[in-house]
Amino acid sequence: MAVVPASARWLAGVASVVFLAPQVLIAPTYGVGLRLFLSAVGLLTGAACAVPVFYRRQDRFRVACAAAGFTVAGVWVPLLILGLLAVLLLGGWAWFLAFLFMPVAAISALIAAFQRARGPEHGRAAVALGWVAAGVSVAGWVVLAL
Repeated sequence: MAVVPASARWLAGVASVVFLAPQVLIAPTYGVGLRLFLSAVGLLTGAACAVPVFYRRQDRFRVACAAAGFTVAGVWVPLLILGLLAVLLLGGWAWFLAFLFMPVAAISALIAAFQRARGPEHGRAAVALGWVAAGVSVAGWVVLAL
């Protein structure tokens, strides 16, 4: 039984934090009124991204990462397409980019965790991309919350 490295579990946790950080940052500023639906979707996909953290065996961890990535893509792609149509009609590119970076950062972190589960020497480029995308996502939400 191959055990998953701690760095892979950290990356799966980062995918979850990417969805939870905006909820904490914008709730005091904007409340939950208009963005209640997006907050619920963000919390549910954040919970889906947290599932791989609880698996220690390599095979189960990799399956959980793939399932979490599929869940994020399946939920957020239609929402982002609708959001793009709304932005083209109404404006608000900053909000769209902030919402766009959430699933991009989560999926790249899950891909990195999937690759890193084989060992610490695997997936170094994906790990760098995952951390950078997560940092950009959280920084964008900090800017919007202020």
